[in-house]
Amino acid sequence: MKLPTTMASDQAIRTIPAGSTIVAAPGCGTPETLLAALGRLADLLDSPRLCSGLQLGSYPFLGASAAGHLPYRTWHPYGPARAALRPGHVDYVPARASAVPGLLDEWESSVALIRVSPPDRNGWCSLGPSSSYVHHAVARASLVLAEVGHDVPRTHGDTTVHVSRIDRLVEAEHPMCVFPAAARDEVSDRIATYVLDLLPAEPTLQLGIGAVPEALTAFLRDSDVRGVRFVGMANDAMVPLFSAGIVPWSSGPRPAVLAAELMGTAALMTFADGNPAIVLRDSRVSHSPRALAQIPRLVAVNSAIEVDLAGQVSAEMVGDRQVSGVGGSADFVEAGFGSDGGLSVVALPATTPDGRRSRIVNRLDSGPVTLARHTPDAVVTEYGVAWLRGRTVTERAEALAAVAHPDHRSSLVTATTDTPEETP
Repeated sequence: MKLPTTMASDQAIRTIPAGSTIVAAPGCGTPETLLAALGRLADLLDSPRLCSGLQLGSYPFLGASAAGHLPYRTWHPYGPARAALRPGHVDYVPARASAVPGLLDEWESSVALIRVSPPDRNGWCSLGPSSSYVHHAVARASLVLAEVGHDVPRTHGDTTVHVSRIDRLVEAEHPMCVFPAAARDEVSDRIATYVLDLLPAEPTLQLGIGAVPEALTAFLRDSDVRGVRFVGMANDAMVPLFSAGIVPWSSGPRPAVLAAELMGTAALMTFADGNPAIVLRDSRVSHSPRALAQIPRLVAVNSAIEVDLAGQVSAEMVGDRQVSGVGGSADFVEAGFGSDGGLSVVALPATTPDGRRSRIVNRLDSGPVTLARHTPDAVVTEYGVAWLRGRTVTERAEALAAVAHPDHRSSLVTATTDTPEETP
């Protein structure tokens, strides 16, 4: 059995070949120790470039990117990367989650930076909280650098990597990155209450990131909904639902949770450790619209920045600032559409936090359309549910205006009643 060489992080980074495309694991699997070393040494490497999804931690490589030593591309800008976006240095790639493993093939990625558990007695390590594109990145890489963290859980699914596949081992110098729950408030709780009323019996839920998904998951505990399963992502709030009898202890082909990422804290990681009810899969499986559409009563709940009166959804930009990525939303809305009894729901507060701007708008101001107008079945704010499926453009505009903040409804209603002048 081939054993990897154990070395310091700087020494491991120095072995990266010239012209390498480096892929870093995302989320709670972020290899912070290796990324810090990469940031320190990027100017000594020969034409490297880095790519990744949503990173957590401190982004210690952004200084090297800003200096032009390490071009960085991401399909999910987050945290410090949002402010650092700059053509040629830190660039955004609009890409749906299910397509990312294929992009790594097109970009000829050659180096994988990962975080793993210590090997077991048979030499198997676990990628722990992150599978998504990571499993594929390891499979295709010619050089695999892994930092070993003793806090990495051993998870089921596409997360096993044999130590013989790893070329360099580094002892992790930082604890696992965590993703604390978003802070709930009265608005998010009211939105979640409306979404809860839309759920069918025994639903499979896909929940995005944010306060509304946190509130909805918490409200399930006191609801009549039972037999709930989850796809896409797992968070801390899902853990108590097992002991409460809301989520079944199911494994096998239909586990209780089928995820690409675990996004939470130590509570979630401890629960997922060795738990066959939580299975992580490559995003070509966990985000496959075709595969997920075979699940009955799949309800996709995603957030947005703005929704216009046609039902078009913007979820990536605020003004001219890129603040998020397409992520899995495009995949999941298709899955919800194809699922027997399924739904695609867009949930958002009616206004910006200061209350000055409506997030239900006449026409999108915030750049590209993330989801086309035919994709959402319903849009939910703290003022109710706008049902769009099967409605005319006039009916959907009226429904959307009705769930806007009362202070902004008059301008939206005026827009729905305006008729263009006839052209002679």
